Amino acid sequence: MEDKRKLLDTFLETYRLMHSYSMTWYRKNFNGIDPMQGQGRILSKLRRMHSINQRDLQTSLDIRPQSLGELLQKLETNGYIRRYRSPTDKRALIVELTEKGEVFQINRPEYDALFATLNRKEREDLRKSLIKISEQLENLIEKENDDDDFYY
Repeated sequence: MEDKRKLLDTFLETYRLMHSYSMTWYRKNFNGIDPMQGQGRILSKLRRMHSINQRDLQTSLDIRPQSLGELLQKLETNGYIRRYRSPTDKRALIVELTEKGEVFQINRPEYDALFATLNRKEREDLRKSLIKISEQLENLIEKENDDDDFYY
């Protein structure tokens, strides 16, 4: 049991360090915009769609209109997006990525150096182990969701 606890502690510390490295990189290169939160979520969504009606963006991200407006203002001020009136519906605002916004999702932290200390077999063994762990986590999540029997 102790070896499993040590393994979990090591795994969680590695995750924490990877997240810290990622946030340090984004802070240095993109004013700290986290691709998984706030402004970063908006840029990630726009990267897939390039442009979208502001109301549709709000709905798809499940975010309050005021919060979205504040985030979009910051992104626009920093040159990541531009907003303009829809040519077909003058009430609607279209949100579109700029070139700077496109670069945000293309550039990512470089993790190659992280695995440079492992030989090919060690990398493959690690990948297989992580796949097993991921599959087990998916099963545990599914089981937890199945156990959620709400009675109203």
